[in-house]
Amino acid sequence: MIKAFLLLLFTLHVSMASSLPLSQEQRTYLETKPVITMCVDPEWEPFEKINDKKEHEGIAADIIRLIAQRLDITIKLLPTSTWQESVKKSQNYECDILSLVNQTPKRDQWLLYTAPIIEDPNVLIARSEHAYIEDIAGLKKYSIALLKDTAILERFQKDYPNFKIIPVITEEEAFRLVEEKKADLTLRSLMVAAYTIKKENLFNLKIVGQPKDYTNFLRIGVRKDAPMLRDILNLGVQSLSEDDKKQIKIGRA
Repeated sequence: MIKAFLLLLFTLHVSMASSLPLSQEQRTYLETKPVITMCVDPEWEPFEKINDKKEHEGIAADIIRLIAQRLDITIKLLPTSTWQESVKKSQNYECDILSLVNQTPKRDQWLLYTAPIIEDPNVLIARSEHAYIEDIAGLKKYSIALLKDTAILERFQKDYPNFKIIPVITEEEAFRLVEEKKADLTLRSLMVAAYTIKKENLFNLKIVGQPKDYTNFLRIGVRKDAPMLRDILNLGVQSLSEDDKKQIKIGRA
């Protein structure tokens, strides 16, 4: 009877430990790694930010919490002041994961990736008097404000060498340069653009185009020497239903 009781307790622990089908090898890995460290973009609303209490907020934070809950794992935020600082810590393997990133050849040098979590197109933003842009390749002597150390800047400077790129540190700076006519355009996520224009009352800005094949496929980035961790997190990602994602986005609208 005692053996049966102990077996029941063990079975209950395993079933409560994770609602997802982890292999014994994956369970053993997690036992040796009780805490997974995470770096994020501290100023990327509505996707994510670090608030004044050094807490992770936004769509990415809600998704990461849901994944952690379903896998019964502990993911610890390593607060940073800028995205550039987060990238540096990730490159140095000071954090195990980046919460939400695009895959790029440059990042492939130190990251593995889960399956995509969010798909979101990038759009061109200009002042309200600007005409719609059908063909960005045909523009001459244009400047564009793009965030440093991002997938967009990495790709755009290769695809459109005819543009003068103005590197910026924050989303707000990119929009402000366009508003002040110090940059002709910026290229931002549709969700970020809609959120920022509404939040900051930038109604003298508008969407003026959508470059072909410039869609964000946002994933969790995982340190390259941890394929087991990537596979475990992928189980969490793949468990997310469209309704899960919809409810999270609605809650952050």
